Amino acid sequence: MNSTRVLASLLVACGISATAAAAPPVMLNNAIITQIPKADRNSFHEAVAQALNSSADGQRTEWTSTHQRKKSPPITVQLTPTQTSKVKNDQTCRFLVGDFARAATTEKWQFWFCKQPDGTWKASSN
Repeated sequence: MNSTRVLASLLVACGISATAAAAPPVMLNNAIITQIPKADRNSFHEAVAQALNSSADGQRTEWTSTHQRKKSPPITVQLTPTQTSKVKNDQTCRFLVGDFARAATTEKWQFWFCKQPDGTWKASSN
C-alpha cells in the first residue's frame, strides 16, 4: 500500500490527481518510480509538469535524480508526450510515456492526462 501512496503522491504533487484506480500494490513492489528519493521528488514533479505543459509530441524531457540511496546509481527518466488530442468540452488530453532506468533495470509507464479548467493535469481512466 505504501508504494501506491508514493505513486499517487507523485502524481498529485505535480498538480495531477489520479482518477484511475492505482496499480495494485504488488505491481509496484520495487518499481523504480517508487524509489525516487524524497529529496528529488519536487524536481521530478517539475519535469512531469514541463513535459505536459511545454513539450511537443515526440519531444523528450529528461530528468535524473541527484540524491542516491545507499550508493545506488541515479534514476534517469525520459518523459515523452506521444499524442495530444481534444476530447469532450474541448479538453486537451496527452498520452505521456515515461521510460525509467536505474543501472540495468528499466521500466515503461504510460498514462493519459487531461488538462482541467484550473490548469492542472489529471490522470485519466480512459
